Amino acid sequence: MSGSNRIPTGPRIPVKRADDTGLDDVLAEIGALVGMESIKMQLNELIALGRVIAIRRDRDLPLHRFSQHLVFTGPPGTGKTVVARKIGKLFKAIGLLRKGHCIEVDRSKLVGRHIGEAGQLVQEAVKDALDGVLFIDEAYSLAGGSGPLATGDMYGNEAIQTLLKLMEDYRDRLVVIVAGYTGPMRRFLENNVGLKSRFSREFEFKSYSHEELFEIFQIIAHDAKYILEPGALREVEKYIRTMDRSRDDFGNARDVRSLFERIVPAQAMRLGELANLDQLSNEELLTITADDVRAASLP
Repeated sequence: MSGSNRIPTGPRIPVKRADDTGLDDVLAEIGALVGMESIKMQLNELIALGRVIAIRRDRDLPLHRFSQHLVFTGPPGTGKTVVARKIGKLFKAIGLLRKGHCIEVDRSKLVGRHIGEAGQLVQEAVKDALDGVLFIDEAYSLAGGSGPLATGDMYGNEAIQTLLKLMEDYRDRLVVIVAGYTGPMRRFLENNVGLKSRFSREFEFKSYSHEELFEIFQIIAHDAKYILEPGALREVEKYIRTMDRSRDDFGNARDVRSLFERIVPAQAMRLGELANLDQLSNEELLTITADDVRAASLP
């Protein structure tokens, strides 16, 4: 694979123009994601394989059996859903999917309360996802939970069996990505031979470093058009370094977004106390101060 069709593994590395329509844009989007160097390297392998398969298919050349379905493992807030959306666009760009959209579901959208209902719900989800990606978050919950997986969940089992059949029926028109915590996901696949045989690749998403979380915060603020004073940036970085990353419910990028969403109303409260609010400049209305961050950081 030529260098122009390789995802940059470092942040903000420009991508040269690719020959494939739309491929360069997708590569740039993925390359701009914070961190994820190992994920980007695995995606480069998928691009190479997918392009060869698409060309062989177009030329009616023999094709070996290729499973496009993927397993995403790792803690919450590490970009699994974001990358699933990018993969849909990526597979469309290299000719493996016609639409490349991503339908996102979890157990609540696949398992009903009556026998037969789960099968219908899975069929509807697959129909919506055809020619794109079906992303199933916390997929291990289909087997009854995240601990020692239950075997008596007949509704979840119905959903799994229906999904297996449809993955086979539409293997050229559907990519299924199952995601969740690493341990429960591996047990989930090990306990079902049919599932394990259909997922050939696991992408393991790691927790972000403090530096990467700080970079993500700055991207979130920049995308929202806010301006952070130097003191505000220092307060944000200090807060991120004090986050308890050992918590079971630590949300990585989700916790960083939550911090930003607390800072915005804190800034509004500060501005609301000013007598001449209508006379503030656009820059003043968009500026976040150290006091705003400290107010949002209080327990």
